[in-house]
Amino acid sequence: MKALKTLAWIIGIILFIALALIFFVPTHIHVERTVEIEAPVAIVWNDIVKFQKFNEWSPWKEMDSTAKFTISGDDGSLGATDSWKGSKIGEGKLQHLALEPFKSVIQKLTFITPFPAESDVYFHLFEDAGKTRVVWGFDMYYKRPQNVMTLFMKGAMQSDFDQGLSNLKSMAEAEVKGPGTPNGIDVAVREMDFPATTYVAIRKIVPISRIADYYRSNLERIYNAAQQANLQPGVPCGIFFTWDVQQQQTDMAAAIPVPEGSKPTRGCEIITLPAAQAAYADYYGPYSKIANAHVAIEKFIADKGRKIEPPVIEMYVVDPDKERDSSKWLTKVIYFMK
Repeated sequence: MKALKTLAWIIGIILFIALALIFFVPTHIHVERTVEIEAPVAIVWNDIVKFQKFNEWSPWKEMDSTAKFTISGDDGSLGATDSWKGSKIGEGKLQHLALEPFKSVIQKLTFITPFPAESDVYFHLFEDAGKTRVVWGFDMYYKRPQNVMTLFMKGAMQSDFDQGLSNLKSMAEAEVKGPGTPNGIDVAVREMDFPATTYVAIRKIVPISRIADYYRSNLERIYNAAQQANLQPGVPCGIFFTWDVQQQQTDMAAAIPVPEGSKPTRGCEIITLPAAQAAYADYYGPYSKIANAHVAIEKFIADKGRKIEPPVIEMYVVDPDKERDSSKWLTKVIYFMK
């Protein structure tokens, strides 16, 4: 009888401790870590905002060689999602909720297995004298009784974040090159499935020396026409159908993406490009050196034994209207392949 009473006391104490932990342990965990990187913010930003790059330095990919990662949407853009499933790291997804180029990334982290949970994730970037300080943090919320996990998670997450930032530092600093590359940055070329896209555009044969003037003089007209027709204009683009070096001229269009089915507005035309395989590069830097991106893509396509299928697209994601520092101008250069 005495032994049963002792056992009952032990069980009671264990239950009391368990209940106390469930009701008194926080349901919220906050982690924030910092690193200083010897690289310009343009390089570091690209390594963070692009999920393809993020997955290379992420500490969690190193933990689970069986994990499969799937990127949905336009990688590096608002709304893009990085999903994963692995035997050790479980299943979940990470999505871009807000992007302020070269300054901050706000994300939502959702765990599906081994237990459901959500986290608010952020990166803040600060550049000074060619160096970049990165602050990586997150706030995770647990329901009861899973909140007991916070007793064990915080230390592990701090260690993971420290390892990840160390990996990011090594990657970004290795990407800083010597003279001969645009702004000290190698142009990385990748393949993509280009989605069918509709544009409102003004197209004309233009002297190569007058491209910038033509683009500037027509872009405002296109925006105004699109807005008047309630077409919800997207990122401005230059679409180049020909490039005649001998005649020093190009058949080009100043264009803006609009919803499928849009009708032409006065003085403009609708151009629809079908879905296709393409090669692209995200070029950071002044337009005077954008030829580096074009040369890199042309070589990439030739090395694969493929051929270029016109037109060529330049998407001016971050331009002089948004950023004064030309090293931070972002142009996505796209070539179609056949």
